[in-house]
Amino acid sequence: MTYEQFKQRYRYDPANDILGEGAFGKVFRAVDTENGSTVAIKVAPVNMSNESHSLKHEFETVGKVDPHLNIAMYDECYRFSVEWAGLHDFAVLEYYPLGSLDKIIKNHSLTDTEKHDLAVGILEGLRHLHTTGAQGVVHRDLKPRNVLIQKWRGKYVPKITDFGLSKFSDSISNSVISQSFKGGTLNYASPEQIKGEQIRRNTDLWSFGVILHEIMTGEVPYKIDDSSESTLRQVYERMNSQSLPESFKNVREPYASIIKKCLMVNPNQRYRAAEEILLEIRQTPNSPVPPASPPIPSVAPVVEAKADQTEIFEDSPFAGLGKAADSSADVQPLKEASVPQQKDLKESDGYVRSKPKKTSNNTPLIILVGVAALVLITASVIYFGGDKKEDITYQTTDSTTTAAPKAVADTAALAQKMDSLFNIPDYQKYAQISLQDSILKQRALTKLLNKALEADKFGLEYAEDRDYMSSVCKAILLIDPKEPKALSRLEKIAMY
Repeated sequence: MTYEQFKQRYRYDPANDILGEGAFGKVFRAVDTENGSTVAIKVAPVNMSNESHSLKHEFETVGKVDPHLNIAMYDECYRFSVEWAGLHDFAVLEYYPLGSLDKIIKNHSLTDTEKHDLAVGILEGLRHLHTTGAQGVVHRDLKPRNVLIQKWRGKYVPKITDFGLSKFSDSISNSVISQSFKGGTLNYASPEQIKGEQIRRNTDLWSFGVILHEIMTGEVPYKIDDSSESTLRQVYERMNSQSLPESFKNVREPYASIIKKCLMVNPNQRYRAAEEILLEIRQTPNSPVPPASPPIPSVAPVVEAKADQTEIFEDSPFAGLGKAADSSADVQPLKEASVPQQKDLKESDGYVRSKPKKTSNNTPLIILVGVAALVLITASVIYFGGDKKEDITYQTTDSTTTAAPKAVADTAALAQKMDSLFNIPDYQKYAQISLQDSILKQRALTKLLNKALEADKFGLEYAEDRDYMSSVCKAILLIDPKEPKALSRLEKIAMY
């Protein structure tokens, strides 16, 4: 794909569609014109002298990790040389409307159950990272801003992202304090990272302890305003004595003990693995931990639609890279398409056809009207045909040139309505609307199949879990009545 083709497919306004920015670049909300979905585009300059910190390297690192419920994966990553901006990487990933964990902590009053779900989800993601392959991956930059949030069935699902500093733990390595540690990341970095000492997997567990403290109390345990020697000396003294904020006294067990053991300055006294923390939570009454989620295949939908060739932004995507932008600005909403009633559903699919209304026999009158219309049309063609050929040809050509953009706009509007229903969630109505477009239908089927895999994590023991799984499976069967796994799940539900 060329840079021009990329711009044609992914549309965004750099000034108004910015979602966030950091040391590695910026993230924008964009529309994929091939299927009308909303995606996030991460743009980062390439420093050829430090390729290991490039976005492309991050994409390749995450690509070696099996898909998981609590890991946010990139769909694609491209590298383009742009004349006015130099070499840049562009990564595409799913758009999460709720944003990252730091926004949830700041803007929501979390219940005990929500705090539990967030903590367990992050631990599940870390366990998967640390045990993937033969060596495992150490994230090294875990913080609330690098945890995206999805909400389904009323529960928060954290997804670890931003693997710019991640390393395979084939050997214990030294941490390098780079620009990544600016903007508050020092608050989440382990003592060994800050000092540039050797690190291991449980470096991420120090960061988890800081995040868990923030989830439970709303503040970090050790606030580091700068990296001066005097500031760090004071913070180290507090860390060594575990002098935690007053708000820590309100943290209940087992989370209070977990936080203190995660925040041990000596890595040898800290938890060694995420599994140890999950086991401790599991053994505490009234703190059930769901079983580990199975890997979720990331099945890409088959896309055949031709991209709209109409440019919608005047400036390059890099125009806002050096300027301040209002991250609260919203994308202009697409025009919502009307939803026609389904007309091709069969009775065998569970739908009953409405009986046709009785009408009077007007056949003779219809025949007479048809003959008269035919005579008038023939006379018009004979009289006007020779003079109007150019006009007719011009009108046909004009309508053809405007058909493609209109089709793309309709698809985008339909996709926006579907995304809204998916987030409510109203999966069956979501599935019904997808039947109007072949591309959206395939996309909807993929998302629903993945949603069923996510729901498998909770089992069928409770009635609400069975109801939820049933709604997802019925939505799948609206799109594909013979989908075997959906049929099998419904059979299991029927046995309860």
